[in-house]
Amino acid sequence: MSENFSYKTNRLSIFILQDGFSFLVKNENSTPLAFENFKLGKSASASELLKLLRSKIHTEFIQREEVRDLEVLYGNPQFTVIPQEYFDESQLPHYLKYNSKLIEGDDFSFDEISSIQANTVYIPYVNINNYLFEVFGSFEFTHVLTGLINKGFKKSQDIDEYIYVHVSHQMIYFTAFKNQKMLLSNAFSFETAEDFAYYILFTIEELKFDRENMTIGFSGKFFNTEKNTALTILSTYLRHISFLNEIAPESLENQEGFQEHFNLL
Repeated sequence: MSENFSYKTNRLSIFILQDGFSFLVKNENSTPLAFENFKLGKSASASELLKLLRSKIHTEFIQREEVRDLEVLYGNPQFTVIPQEYFDESQLPHYLKYNSKLIEGDDFSFDEISSIQANTVYIPYVNINNYLFEVFGSFEFTHVLTGLINKGFKKSQDIDEYIYVHVSHQMIYFTAFKNQKMLLSNAFSFETAEDFAYYILFTIEELKFDRENMTIGFSGKFFNTEKNTALTILSTYLRHISFLNEIAPESLENQEGFQEHFNLL
């Protein structure tokens, strides 16, 4: 191991969406040190996303930030969750072909979710993974739903009906549990507070959850403020609403995109 590498102690996390990405650098004590958020238009291609990432994450960046480890979180909606008893690693494309548009050259991956004995099957961006491997070497990558399902499962242990929602840039990641069994995981895009509230309430109705007794927890870009119109609507119908964001450094907590990335980790 080179002398230059031996002193590196920080961990880099990259959160990749269809219209951009953010990066977060943490030290060995998991304290956030640096964060930046970058957005393209909704119609951005995978090649445009790679071009943006290449301009920000490169060998010089790794050296400057003293990065030792890299993890990549994919937040794209091309995913599904398959129970372990029905899972066959050789059939990954077939699990996605009914709810995602597949194109030639797509790569497929899966994350094991031991807490619920299932697997998240998804499409990572092969061009981005290849580039990061060239720059960094081996690294970990997962889909955000994998971590959110694990968090939701832990939160549901003492609650009969529990929903965990993580809010990102115009995207809702949704997991629902009844008696510690996952009933649903999904992702919805939204544009207005009314859209947001509708998806939540409609899903609760379809699951036949008891709105008086169930608990719903929010993390990410969803705050307990008077300006949160979606919260005002939901509070009319739901009794038990909790806010799950971790305490963050004051210098970063209000930066656009920080809460939705930091609270995935």
